[in-house]
Amino acid sequence: MVFVVQPSDRVAEQVSPGIERQWVIAPDRLPDRRMNVSVVRMDPEARLVMASSSAGLTWFQPITGTLAMTQDDQATNLSVGPDHIVMMSRGRACDVVSKADSVLLVVEVPTADDEGGVPDLRVIDWTTEPVLLSEHDSRRRIYLASTGLWGTEAVKGEMITYPPGAIGAAHHHEGAEHFQFILSGTGTALLADERVPLGPGDLVYNLEHEIHSFENLGSEDMTFVEFFVPGRNRTVWVPGVEACAWNPLETDVRGRPAARRLQAHIHGEGTV
Repeated sequence: MVFVVQPSDRVAEQVSPGIERQWVIAPDRLPDRRMNVSVVRMDPEARLVMASSSAGLTWFQPITGTLAMTQDDQATNLSVGPDHIVMMSRGRACDVVSKADSVLLVVEVPTADDEGGVPDLRVIDWTTEPVLLSEHDSRRRIYLASTGLWGTEAVKGEMITYPPGAIGAAHHHEGAEHFQFILSGTGTALLADERVPLGPGDLVYNLEHEIHSFENLGSEDMTFVEFFVPGRNRTVWVPGVEACAWNPLETDVRGRPAARRLQAHIHGEGTV
């Protein structure tokens, strides 16, 4: 069934001096061990090697701070921060050094559902992606993980913003499990007959077929990231609700011309 993990529920462990890992979804939490999720806190100048398993993939998204990143086959440092998400697959790795107090969301998928997957490492600047608008309400979406961005169908993800007053329709998914991690703002998750208040750092985990929706009746935007494993899945709305299409703008979140052009589509349909 759906479960919610709040910051106070996390189990912390010291990885090394200056680095603490807080387990949000520990490796043994899910029966099929399809993924684990942690929040990693790094002091300035702390160093950490990030790696993916030989059959899986790992990604991390800085929530705060800045990191100097060195790929496993290059000597040049790349600066990554909250505008970026870094994906490693099939044994690829990178070395990161925190240049300030940094907090990372880290997700590991031990076995990726992509038979043709190859070793890969990609740094995505999500702020260059086109903003998509819901055709039924005021919600906004930006893709973080897709076949077009990551070259794999093992994961799909996006950043979704609920402006004040936004209410999403109840639905469930077939073919994948997924979670939402709240980055900022507050709102409410409607999980079957239960209303669960949400705030920054909360995680909502949805199994396949679990009906859920969200609403923001506050005065500020609520923004969360959402990831599906595997990426291929289908959305099913409750009876009486019309499927929601997402209409892309030609601009990114900063009003610049977007790096890609996407067609209007319904979640789970088309190639993005």
